[in-house]
Amino acid sequence: MTKSLAKVCPISCNGSMKTLAKAISEDPKARGAATIVVVERQRSYVDALRLALGITEDLRVVASEFDPTDALRRVTESKPSVVISGYQLTTDTNGLDLARSLREHEASQNLEMTPFLLLTAYPTPGIAQAARGLSSVSVMSKNLAITEVVSGLRSVVDGATLYAGVAEDPFGLSKAEYEVLELLATGLNATSIARDLHLSVHAIRARIRGLLTKTDSTSQLEAVVKALGTGVVAPPTLRPAVADSFVTAV
Repeated sequence: MTKSLAKVCPISCNGSMKTLAKAISEDPKARGAATIVVVERQRSYVDALRLALGITEDLRVVASEFDPTDALRRVTESKPSVVISGYQLTTDTNGLDLARSLREHEASQNLEMTPFLLLTAYPTPGIAQAARGLSSVSVMSKNLAITEVVSGLRSVVDGATLYAGVAEDPFGLSKAEYEVLELLATGLNATSIARDLHLSVHAIRARIRGLLTKTDSTSQLEAVVKALGTGVVAPPTLRPAVADSFVTAV
């Protein structure tokens, strides 16, 4: 690096050349390394990622955040090569919400999209379907070996979109049916789901009838149990139960 600089730098700038070379060596982007911002509330997983990536020459974690709002600000300011995010970031916000907010910001500012890698312990088909609705958002299972995650990360940096370790869907549910099924699994009834999704109760009941047929279930509870058992829906953080949750008739 110093020799190449010397060829184009007059003798008078030799005093600052070492400073410049030092600054370049400390800047991962200048060294050609892909820069990564990690957004994850599980500190142990962040530490494992840092350890694994720390021995590579082409990947560098430049920041880690736990709060989605702080993470979005950090990403927009630092413009990393890729963002790695966990799924459940707070009670109300997940990694897909963060990816969606990032895409909205980039679109409003006419910026190039930052590749986004969502890591989750429960890579359900529903999560993968939602990710496909956002550009350049990959999904990988946290249950994969760390070497596989690093390999996948390199592919994402190179422009690939991956869905690695995602559970197969034996039912053929639509994105809309996944959305309703996941909310049913949290203990909500049709009325509450309609309120959450800003849809009519009639529309929600139609989706419930569709998913009951596809899962060959006679009740919402049976459909949820089947979905949990096959990995189609992740184990939920249950909301306060309501009186008519899991009713038999739709």
